[in-house]
Amino acid sequence: MTKKEALEQVKKAKTSHKKWMTYAKAIHMGIKLDKDAVPLLETDCVFGKWYYGPAQAFESLESFQEIEQYHTLLHETYQKMYLERKKEAKGGFFTSKSSAERKKKAVLDQYMNQLTQISEMLKEKLTAFENELKEMSDVEFKKLVEG
Repeated sequence: MTKKEALEQVKKAKTSHKKWMTYAKAIHMGIKLDKDAVPLLETDCVFGKWYYGPAQAFESLESFQEIEQYHTLLHETYQKMYLERKKEAKGGFFTSKSSAERKKKAVLDQYMNQLTQISEMLKEKLTAFENELKEMSDVEFKKLVEG
């Protein structure tokens, strides 16, 4: 893999993350999408397939390693939001259905806010990794990917 190819892969990873977030926001708003549009597991999304696949050539870089915790946290938070979205808001003995729906919406909004914050951190870490690759000499890059 060349440095140019690696940077192109990073660009595609960023784009796939933006698309994933767009779909997550749509689901948050109640828009029905195919469940595969926003994979629950971090290894199933396009970004994850890149990160846990070809991008592992960069696993020795701290900037690359820092990406994982935010990507994992993003999916963990989305899983919670997804499960909450699937729950039916039911009124109980002391609460009305509309009250239960408001509480559910508040929880979903909280998860979406968390997703947005985590996404921003993930993008920052991804940009730091991208910048580190850009600043590497071709010799350093070749050593890195060839081991």
